Formats: sequence, C-alpha cells, structure tokens
Amino acid sequence: MLHKYETLLLARTEITNDELATIERYLDKHLADNGGKVVVFDKWGKLRLAYPIDGSEYGIYILARYDVPVEKVTAVLKEIETFFKLKCSDFILRTLSVRLPANAATTYQRPDSVEMGRNVTGDTFLKDNKMDLLSSVKNVGDRDFDGNGDENGEG
Repeated sequence: MLHKYETLLLARTEITNDELATIERYLDKHLADNGGKVVVFDKWGKLRLAYPIDGSEYGIYILARYDVPVEKVTAVLKEIETFFKLKCSDFILRTLSVRLPANAATTYQRPDSVEMGRNVTGDTFLKDNKMDLLSSVKNVGDRDFDGNGDENGEG
C-alpha cells in the first residue's frame, strides 16, 4: 500500500535548471529505489514572499507529489529532508512535506507567478491600486491647461 505525500520547496530565485533537474532526478531515483514514485514535479515559478527570507523578497516554488510505501515512509521522508538540508542548502530556503488524504484530488490550483505577468495598462494599474481619480486628469503633454482646447486660455 502506498501513501500520498507532497513537498513544497521554496528556492532562491537564482536556482538553475540544472539544480532543479538534480532535485527531480534525486526524488525519482530515491523513491523508485524504495518502491515509490514521483507523481508530479512542478515548478510554479517566481512568487513574492509574505516576508523576506535571507534578504530575498521573492522565491521560486516547486511542488513535488509522490507515493511512498507505508512500511518505508519514515526512512524515505527523513532521507529526503536530509538531502534538502545538506545537499541543497545553497539554493533551497524552506521545505514543507505533508501526507495527503487517500482521496486527495490529483489537480490543484497553481498560483500565478510574477514571471507570467499580467497584461496591465496604465488605466488598469490605476484602478487596481485605487488611484482611478488620476486616470481622469489630463496629461501635461496634452497642453490643455484651462479645459478650452487651447493652451493660452483664449479658447
């Protein structure tokens, strides 16, 4: 019987694709050697942190979901945590591993990363930041200082 687990990793924004591949290969090999398997290894991307960690205001989130045989759960999870603390301490800031319910959904809501960006115009930025009064102010470049359509006030 297999139990479902997930580990959420918070990495420095400078993490390389090679370092990500190393983590994924390690999980694949370690779990396969112990009768488990990786179900999902998903890089969520760059997100703003709730508070700075080691001077960083942003981090890269990675979600790993995997199955572990019941009889090997303790040893496998301990080895995974040790790997992150010892071998990945230069680029992994935090980890959190939890057991999922047997009937856990296979899909999840992925947050929007900073890298994805939003299609923001000046007007939508002003409205989103509750500055919509500024959007009704004439541009200085329009040179209509008195509202009469000319710049001399002789309109």
